[in-house]
Amino acid sequence: MKNIILSCVILLSVSHLFGQAFKNPPEGAAALSQAGVFIAQSDDASAIVHNPAGLVQIEGQQFILGSAFLYPVTEVKTTAYKGNSEETIAYLPYIFFSTDTGKGSPLHLGIGITFPYGQSTEWSKTAVRNWGYTVPYYSAMQTMNISPVVAYKITPSLSAGAGLNIYNSKLNMKYLVPVSPPVPPLEFSGKLDVDGTTTGWTAGLLYRQERYSIGLRYKSDFKIEYDGDFKMAGTELPAEMEINFPDNIGIGIAFFPNDRLKIELDGEWFGYSSIKRIPVSISGFPPYIEKNWDDIYTIALGTEYKNSDRIKLRGGIIYIPTPIPDSTWDPSLPDADSFVITGGGEFSTRIGIFNLLTGIHIFDERNIEKGAPYDGEYQSTGYFINLEYKRQF
Repeated sequence: MKNIILSCVILLSVSHLFGQAFKNPPEGAAALSQAGVFIAQSDDASAIVHNPAGLVQIEGQQFILGSAFLYPVTEVKTTAYKGNSEETIAYLPYIFFSTDTGKGSPLHLGIGITFPYGQSTEWSKTAVRNWGYTVPYYSAMQTMNISPVVAYKITPSLSAGAGLNIYNSKLNMKYLVPVSPPVPPLEFSGKLDVDGTTTGWTAGLLYRQERYSIGLRYKSDFKIEYDGDFKMAGTELPAEMEINFPDNIGIGIAFFPNDRLKIELDGEWFGYSSIKRIPVSISGFPPYIEKNWDDIYTIALGTEYKNSDRIKLRGGIIYIPTPIPDSTWDPSLPDADSFVITGGGEFSTRIGIFNLLTGIHIFDERNIEKGAPYDGEYQSTGYFINLEYKRQF
């Protein structure tokens, strides 16, 4: 039994815990259709997560319900294996509600439910065998965030907002664990299920003039201590893990050349260097998963054009460098530097406002040469659409 536990620990020490992307796409159609560019605009209820100070721009009550649907695929070519990741479709629902506290009141309130971190990656068991059992064949994370916020209009041009983030996260990983000395090895299926809850906070400022606006937002880092079990060969063992999620600073500058057009440039910093190592404890064995991720900066350009009183058109592009160095990269998270291009439209009707958008996530080819059994070429692409319903009361 001790040998089996140690085999599982070794697998964990070289496996990532996340899916196709560490951070999910930005929530809300207005932001996502502009490749996430929304910090200086933030003029609907999704401002709850993008810049809570923007809620002061919404009169009355507003309700938003939507979901993004993602289809990621990774092509791989190594000396031991050639193929694709397993085909899966992920969906990321979200809901927002905002309200003022009376006509003309400077105080506004809001609450949102989103899934900011997660997705999943699945490889065939044949691939895992060819890679020497060094990665799980399935790994998934689901992280829900409940965000109550408050915003206040300090002056006609300046507003501030802040809120609490209540995170609940679940990790699920499935492994093939070989037991020597049989050749081929005898295999066991192992499954890790852990979850945890914690809190963080968000704060933002918005300065708005007739022809431009400036937004600033900060999201705190947070640590989740996961607790659960590891099951294999009829045995259930207690399991614990700990992940330090990054803090984030974003700034946006929007220009309004006329009443119909907005052009915005956003830049963000993510403190991924918080992910140096991840402690793992299974039945008294406390190894560390080395990560040594890097901080990154992203830059994005987005635009919105009001074609008529009922139709808005949007588009955007963002560059996202990967935080994962070659030294700790593996196929559980086939990440690389990438671009995201999006476009969509908003359509007002008598029963509410409908948003539809589509986009593509294009990754650079990643060549891994570090003596690992999965050394080779990896090319990932992600496709997604977003459907949303918005109602003003």
